[in-house]
Amino acid sequence: MTASARVEPDPPVRNVVALMVTRRCNMTCGHCSVASGPEVKGEPTESDLLDWTRQAAHAGVRSIRITGGEPMLRPDVVRAIAREARALGVSTAINTNGFWGYSLARARKQVRLLKRAGLGAITVSFDRYHAEFQGPGPALNLAKAAQEQSLHVNFNVVRGANDDALTSIADRLEPARGTRLRVYELQLVGRAQGLPAGSVRDDAAGFCTSCSYPAITDDGRLIACTGPAYFEKPGSPLVIGSLRETPLATLLERHRSDPLLSMIRARGPAGLRDELRRLPGFEAFPFRASYFGICEICHHITSDPLAVAALRQRLMQPDKRAELWAAWQVIEGNRQHGELTAAHVNGAGACRVFLRAASQPSLPLDDDGGRVLGHAHLDWRMLADYLAGSGLSRPLQPALADPQLVRWAPEFFRSQLSRQAMRDGLRELVQRDAIAHIAEALRELGGQGVLLKGAAFLMTSGEGAVSRATSDVDVLVPPELAPRLRARLLADGFTEDATAGPGTEHHLAAVYWQGVAIELHTRIMQASWRLPEAAMVAEARPLAGSEVLFTLGPEAQVLHALVHLSASFFSFGLKTAWDIRTVLERSPGFDWEKLAMWAATLGARRLEAVVRSRIFRATEGIFDLDVVTKTGLILLVHDRVWGRVHYLASQARARLLRPGTWRGAAKRARRAGVVRQSWRQYQRYRRAVASAAPVDDAE
Repeated sequence: MTASARVEPDPPVRNVVALMVTRRCNMTCGHCSVASGPEVKGEPTESDLLDWTRQAAHAGVRSIRITGGEPMLRPDVVRAIAREARALGVSTAINTNGFWGYSLARARKQVRLLKRAGLGAITVSFDRYHAEFQGPGPALNLAKAAQEQSLHVNFNVVRGANDDALTSIADRLEPARGTRLRVYELQLVGRAQGLPAGSVRDDAAGFCTSCSYPAITDDGRLIACTGPAYFEKPGSPLVIGSLRETPLATLLERHRSDPLLSMIRARGPAGLRDELRRLPGFEAFPFRASYFGICEICHHITSDPLAVAALRQRLMQPDKRAELWAAWQVIEGNRQHGELTAAHVNGAGACRVFLRAASQPSLPLDDDGGRVLGHAHLDWRMLADYLAGSGLSRPLQPALADPQLVRWAPEFFRSQLSRQAMRDGLRELVQRDAIAHIAEALRELGGQGVLLKGAAFLMTSGEGAVSRATSDVDVLVPPELAPRLRARLLADGFTEDATAGPGTEHHLAAVYWQGVAIELHTRIMQASWRLPEAAMVAEARPLAGSEVLFTLGPEAQVLHALVHLSASFFSFGLKTAWDIRTVLERSPGFDWEKLAMWAATLGARRLEAVVRSRIFRATEGIFDLDVVTKTGLILLVHDRVWGRVHYLASQARARLLRPGTWRGAAKRARRAGVVRQSWRQYQRYRRAVASAAPVDDAE
């Protein structure tokens, strides 16, 4: 490319600015990047902070992260900033150590005031360093209070290399499950420079997300990133300038267009290193063999004036500007709407990585897996629950030893899946024993049955193959046979719940074998789903070695899996993905036309946006959602009036047959907070449908 060639302007960085309201803090954590503490003197006036807020809004900033030090040492100022930002159409969030949630009553009061002022999210930092000054109680109180006010809450945890305290931290935050737990790598900046080098992972690869978020410091400077650039001297490319001398809009433009910062955003500090190595005269630059963290290599290079000047000259050339522009466009697009969003990473991204790892354990995790596993917003605690709930703990055991997974995954993640795998293995033995008893009872009664869902996959897995775990055993039998089979099983030592009702429209009340539930189905699904059940059952195939047990054909298994997922409100969608993948791998002659013909008979449609927002993230079961939300979801799913009427009628019949379910529904509604939960779910679905994109609760 010639110097006269047209070069696109640098793309705008994300419209987010951090605002440090103070560097004071009531703690002196050993990892603090700005070395905050009680002894820090001087802080910006409220007038200054409000002026900088206005300047940010006028410069196009759409979100302000209120930070410190500890910003809630100045609660009135924080609320004033939130009010001013809201009036200007700018959202706000706060990063805090949470000390002000020392009691639940105090937390509720402060959260209520913050939300009233316009605050949109709270991020609480709690890790081994904060734990030296306070326990998890305040963080848990804030999480509960924020949930009551429908405010988003995150927990930020900083970890070092081989951080064995991370499991303890996750355990202490256990009562706040459902709140996102984000893990960040320790960097040797600020007070953390006094920590041993071995505290940090020897890793400096990847682009730098922090450099996308400039920060206004307590002394009125704009720096390239929140925290790590705080102590850099004037003249460093990481110090953009002073708001006392230059308008914020001008400084933000400098931050956006600086070629060194563009390289850091697109290629990371390692990109600066690679470029510098190619420049004549810098062959002897004293690069180290390894760097402890991304910030160390960044500070090493940017603190050398000659290297900075040479790099800036090279990166200003049109070919490099165009290259960085293209790279940044890809990164920014993926960060806002694609595969680098927190919603994708914690949903489809993680599910794709672990589905591949569970299906092909001999295949090492690839670069795509590294991008997902190394993402700071990946919630390992939620992911462990999700994978375990999807029944993939046992298939994933070989992958848990993959070096890349060990590199990123906290110990509590691997331990939880290993413990669950042992439980799943023991349950499988009981399930196989139960199925053998059922087969024997069917032979004596002269009947036949069709294994459904997980039980079918369990009994058709090949020699040495590990199937996904299933919680119960579902068997479809003719309606006239079902009561006789149930009575026979009870006579053979199976047990029942004496308080349970007579069952549902499509299966009898469960019986149990050593704690495992057995459901005897008289239909595959409720009639309101309008499955072509006769055609599906007609193509059932005998189970190898059995003359009384069958499984559905591949097309019927896929259709059943998808409709059952819809009936389960799209929870644990990875389980369905595993089942469908298994069917397709075993069925080279899969009849897609037959599946399409059967699906066309259904009286329901898939709300695509809602599905995408839940299918690889949702873990709520039927009894975790309140009755209003459940009924509303089903009515949304059914697109025909007949289907909606049929569903409501079937529910009314079930309630008449089982009057106790009214009391159970009311009890669950009180426990869940029916109005609050329904309103929150309605808002989520409305955003999903409006944006046609996954809903991210964390931002």
